[in-house]
Amino acid sequence: PDCVFPFWYKDRYYTACTRAGDEHGQLWCATTDNYDRDGEGKSCSTQEYGGNSNGNPCVFPFSYLGKIYYTCTTKFSDKPWCATTGSYDKNRKWSYCSDLRQVGEPCYFPFIYQNRSHTTCISEGSADGEPWCSVTENYDLNGRRISCKDSDPRPCYFPFKYEDRFYCSCTRKGTTDDHLWCSTTPDYDEDSQWKSCFLQEYGGNSHGEPCHFPFFYKEEIYHNCTSEDEPTGRLWCSTTSSFDNNGKWAFCADGVLPNNTTCVFPFTYKGVSYSSCTKKGSWRKKFWCSLTSNYDVNHMWKYCDSTGVESGCSDQS
Repeated sequence: PDCVFPFWYKDRYYTACTRAGDEHGQLWCATTDNYDRDGEGKSCSTQEYGGNSNGNPCVFPFSYLGKIYYTCTTKFSDKPWCATTGSYDKNRKWSYCSDLRQVGEPCYFPFIYQNRSHTTCISEGSADGEPWCSVTENYDLNGRRISCKDSDPRPCYFPFKYEDRFYCSCTRKGTTDDHLWCSTTPDYDEDSQWKSCFLQEYGGNSHGEPCHFPFFYKEEIYHNCTSEDEPTGRLWCSTTSSFDNNGKWAFCADGVLPNNTTCVFPFTYKGVSYSSCTKKGSWRKKFWCSLTSNYDVNHMWKYCDSTGVESGCSDQS
């Protein structure tokens, strides 16, 4: 029998495996919705098993029938399962999930949050700054969300190969729900490893605070995001003027490139030409610029400083 969540045990509901009441401290779960009544339970499995991948671990996110999953699913199955590559649709590789895995619904893109449409996971409105997505069309009405947590935290790899073309920025190609994504290896066609592109700062220890530019790190000044000392290679920034003094930071949006990049002027955003940094479209109301002549196509950008002038900016046509 499988775990049943939630279940009732000693006047409390449990939504995951627990060690409560086990004399050996082992994880267990009830196999009915009420252990007090039925006394039926089992030890929790801690690894994936079965499927056609010899029990290989889950890969999150994975795509299945055009939807994006950050959790295991029971879609067309009586047991929770997951893909063991980034795309079940492409590779058809899967395992049954361990009892410790969360089971949920796929992200729904685009979704409405605070009367705005979003086509990728966001960190806005997240108490801990971690990205999330709605599982319904309108979060404002339903309030149901899941965390967008990658099983492999590697950053986007640019340029990457997809269907024999090379991409130097996040793309919507190949999606049915218009979300932005990137490969995390040089060749998606070969590896099927990818991530959703986050368009806002996320994670770190600043609870969703935006980057602060310039900032000091190890007595060096940074005017944009850096991967310095980040073991996975992801770009990060300080969220105060000095990381050395305050230690506050966040991961940068996936459209942001490192410190040696410059603004391109003029650039096009939503069909309008801009010849200087702008706050248009920034929910944080911070100045930014495009790193290519057309943001609408490439989605590559960086912040300008608080006056709307970036020392790294240079006019290019």
